Amino acid sequence: MMVDIPQTSRTLALDEFNPQMPDILTEIGDTRNMDSLDDETIRKINNKLLCYSFSEFMEKMNPTVYSYYNAENSSVCYTLKKPESLPEHLITEIPLNEQNDVLRMLMTMVDAKRSQGTKNIDFGFENLLDLISPKKVLDDIRMVRKELQLNYTEYLALPEGDPKKDEYGVKLNKLFQDARANYANTMALLPLAIEDSEQRLLLGADEDGQQSQKITVGIARFEEDGTLKILEAPKVDETALMLTDGEANKNLALLLENDYEESTEDEASEYVKSLVVRTFSPLSTSISTEVDLKKEVANHNTYLQLYTESKAEFIKVVKPLIERLLGVREFFSQYTVQSKAGMRPALLVANMTPEMIAKSNNLARLRVYLNTVNNKNEFTDSIWFAVFPNLSLDKDDDNKMQRKVFDVKEDKQRRDVNNMEILGQLLGALSAYNVKTFFSFETGELATFDRVARDGIESFKDRCAPLINKEYSAYAVPCLPNMTVIPKNRSGVVTGKLLETDGEMVRISDAQESIMRFWIEGVYIPAAYVAAGIMAAWQCPEYLQERFKRNVAQGMPGVRYDVEQGDNALVTTTTLAREIAGYTVTTKEGINNQNFGFIFASENVKNKKGQSIGHLTVYKARSLAMEGQAFEPVYRTQIMTYFERVLRQATGDNKADNINYFFSANPASQMSIWNKQKNNDYINAIIQRNDSIDYEMEQTGRNCDINFSFGGNTRNMKITLNHASAIPQ
Repeated sequence: MMVDIPQTSRTLALDEFNPQMPDILTEIGDTRNMDSLDDETIRKINNKLLCYSFSEFMEKMNPTVYSYYNAENSSVCYTLKKPESLPEHLITEIPLNEQNDVLRMLMTMVDAKRSQGTKNIDFGFENLLDLISPKKVLDDIRMVRKELQLNYTEYLALPEGDPKKDEYGVKLNKLFQDARANYANTMALLPLAIEDSEQRLLLGADEDGQQSQKITVGIARFEEDGTLKILEAPKVDETALMLTDGEANKNLALLLENDYEESTEDEASEYVKSLVVRTFSPLSTSISTEVDLKKEVANHNTYLQLYTESKAEFIKVVKPLIERLLGVREFFSQYTVQSKAGMRPALLVANMTPEMIAKSNNLARLRVYLNTVNNKNEFTDSIWFAVFPNLSLDKDDDNKMQRKVFDVKEDKQRRDVNNMEILGQLLGALSAYNVKTFFSFETGELATFDRVARDGIESFKDRCAPLINKEYSAYAVPCLPNMTVIPKNRSGVVTGKLLETDGEMVRISDAQESIMRFWIEGVYIPAAYVAAGIMAAWQCPEYLQERFKRNVAQGMPGVRYDVEQGDNALVTTTTLAREIAGYTVTTKEGINNQNFGFIFASENVKNKKGQSIGHLTVYKARSLAMEGQAFEPVYRTQIMTYFERVLRQATGDNKADNINYFFSANPASQMSIWNKQKNNDYINAIIQRNDSIDYEMEQTGRNCDINFSFGGNTRNMKITLNHASAIPQ
C-alpha cells in the first residue's frame, strides 16, 4: 500500500486575535454523543481559520482595536473587545493591519534588523521609533497625495470609454478610501492638524527652525536704474488663485470636499474640511495676516498633548496583541521556499484564549475535532504542533519592597498571561492525539536573551517542574528566550515639542517639560511561534534542499531531522537577526548539563564556508521527556508519530500479515525503502545510520511491540493488532 501523508507540520495556534471573528470551538459546534465531525465541517473550519501566509492570516482574523471618547476627562479609550453597551456610531474601529503606523513601524524594525544582521546594542531603534511621530505620519499621507494627483491627472487626460480610464478609476477609489480613513477619524486627523499648524505658525522660521519670523511675501523686480528690489506682492483674490492651480488640482480639491461632507454628514466641520484639502490637494492661497497666534499655539499644544497621550494609551492596550501578531508573522517567515510545490507550513487559528479552550466542555469539542483529523488514515488535515504563548512567570518575593524610598512605576498584573494549570490541561488533551505543544514564557524583560545570558536557565527549568515526568512530557516543548523587537530601555518615542508665543512671534519651547514623549516599555516576540515555525519549515524536503543543496531525499519529510547534529543548526538558521554577543560559558554549561528546552542562541559563529552567521540559531531542541539525566530531542516523538501513522496506513489498520510484510526484506517493503535512504546518508532519512526499528509480535496475538533505537537510545511503542487477521492463539 502506498504511503500518503502530505504534511507533517500543520500547527494549531492556541491564541485569540479577534473575538469578533470565527473561532474553532464555535465552528466545531455541539459534539455531544459524537465521535467525529463530517467532512463539510472540517472544510468550513479550514476555509475560515486555516492560513498559509501572514497576509491570509491578517485577512481572516482582521485584528481590530475599538476606540471611544470619555467626556468626563477628555480622553480617548481603547479596547480589543467591542464595547457592547455603547451605540455603534460612538465606537471607532481601527484595523490593526499593515497600514497601521504602530504595527508597520515594528515590522519595519524586525525587517531592518533581519537584513542588517545587527545586534541590539548597535541597532538604531530611535531612528525607526520616529516613524510614529506626526511628521512621519504626514510623510505617508504625502505619498497618498502624490498618487492622487498623478492618477487623477492621467484619469482626466483619457477620453470616455477608454478601458484605461476605468483602471485609473479603480486606483482613485482605493486612494480616496485611504484618504477617507484619515479624515473619518478625529484621532487620525491629529498628526495632520499638528503639522499643519506648525507649518503655518513657524513659516519663515530661522535656520534651526526654532522661531518664526514675520514675513511679507514679495516679488523681485528690477527698477529703471537697474536696482533690484523685493516688493510686497499685490493682493490676489481667492478666485484668481484657484485658476492658477490648474483644472485637475481644483477639481480634485472639490471632490475631496464633497467626499468629506458625504462621509461625515452632520459631523462635518469647516476647519476639518479645509485641513483635508490642504493635506491631500493643497491649493495656492493668499497670505493672511489675521492669525490669533495665542489661540493657534494653544490649539497646536492641545493637539500634540492629546496625540501623545492617546498614542501611549493605544500602544499599552494593543501591545500584547501586536506581540502575538509579530509571532505569527515570524512563524511564516521561517519558511523561505518560494516554490508552491513544497510542504508549506499552515497555521490553524483557534482564535480563542487558552483559558476558554481548557474548559471541560470546550475540551470535549476539541477532542472530537482532533479525533477526526488525527485518528483516521487521511492525514491531510492532521495537527502536528500547537503554539501556547505567554506562560506566566512566578514573581520573586524578594523583589517586593516593604518601604518605598523612590517612586517607581509598578507593573500591573497582566491579563494576557496563561497559567500552568491551563497549560497542563491542554497538554493532556493534545498529547493524546500526538500533538507537540511549543510554549513560551510571558513577554517582557524576564525572558530575553540578555536575561538568559546573565542569569542562565535555572528559573525556567524550575517553572517547568510540574510538567516533567508526566505522560505528556514528550509533547511539551519549552521555548526561550523571547525575541526582542525594542528593548524596554530604548523604547522612548518623542512626538514633538510644545510651541510658545508672545503674541508677535512663535517659537518652539526649549523647556525640558515641553518635549512630548511616551515609553512603549519594550516589545517582544513569543519564542514559541518561532520554534514551531522553524520546525515546521524543516519538515519540508524542499526547504532542506534549499539549505543543504545535497544529501536530501526528495519527497521525504524532515521528521527525523536533528538540528543539533553536526553543523545543522548553522545551516537551518532562523530568519531573525542576532541580538547579543552570545552566552557565557557558564550559561552554556547550564544548558548543556541537562539539554533543557528549545533554546535559541545568538552566537558569533561561522559556517563551513567561513561565512559569519548573522541570524539566531537553534542551540537545543528538546522536550520535557527525561532520557536518563537529560531531556529528549524533539524529533523523537515526531518520528514515532510519523512511523505509527505510516504503519497504520500501509498495513490497513495494523493487520498482522501486513505488518510482517512492512518489516520484510522485500525491496518494495517500506522498511527496505527507508533502509536504502539510510545507507545514502540523507539528511532527512527516516532511519539514520545509527538508528534501528524492529518489531515483536506478542504471543497472545493481540499486540505488537515496535522498538526504536536512536543512536543507542531506545523507545518502545505498543500497537493493537487488527483482530480480524491477528495471529491465532
